[in-house]
Amino acid sequence: MEYSELSPRIKRVYSQVRYLDDYRWEIPGNRIIGTHKRSNVKVIIDVADDRESAERIADAGKSEGIRIIAVPDRNVFFVHNGAFILTYRYIKATLADINDHIVWSGFRVVEDDGKLLQEDFYEYLGGALINHIKNNMLAGQDYIFWQFYKCEECGKYVDVESVERHLRGHGIKHYEKSEERYEIFEINFRDGKIYDKYGKEVPMEMFSEEARDFLEEVTSGIKG
Repeated sequence: MEYSELSPRIKRVYSQVRYLDDYRWEIPGNRIIGTHKRSNVKVIIDVADDRESAERIADAGKSEGIRIIAVPDRNVFFVHNGAFILTYRYIKATLADINDHIVWSGFRVVEDDGKLLQEDFYEYLGGALINHIKNNMLAGQDYIFWQFYKCEECGKYVDVESVERHLRGHGIKHYEKSEERYEIFEINFRDGKIYDKYGKEVPMEMFSEEARDFLEEVTSGIKG
């Protein structure tokens, strides 16, 4: 297939996303598929005639990965059956938001053909994305995501920067670990609270002393 054979609508939609280098793009005919380079999360973009036909496409079934259905109508943005239905021009900003909600959550060292490789884990925080869009919240301004390690000795959550120091206090050699998995929490600057990926508040007593110091420092400027 030649690029010239694509429909004008596919070309218009592709022109909105092709500069986003966080993704690898392919066009298998009548849709556009992006693969997030770091996490391999897939984004499937379909094109519909209008919002009504977009809803029918969304109702027809769920695709693997994040689904976006683009329409030429102006000022359209809503979620239907798990799919984002939106105006062409909103695609680029939405993909940037999606990228902000794909967060590193750990690693493990694996053997591969006689050598060791680091395999990284990522989480797509789709529920938080919808909530942030509804509330017009901006990453870095209204909230940030942060990794917290649940200590196997005391059960407290430790911020990623303090893990080595915290484990040393339990007599654990951090450098001996070949695998670590983290919980992703949202530090909300609007209310100064901490939320898990499901939107449930995480009480301060669940954090280690080091993590409480870190959170106090991060949120001190917004507490009254």
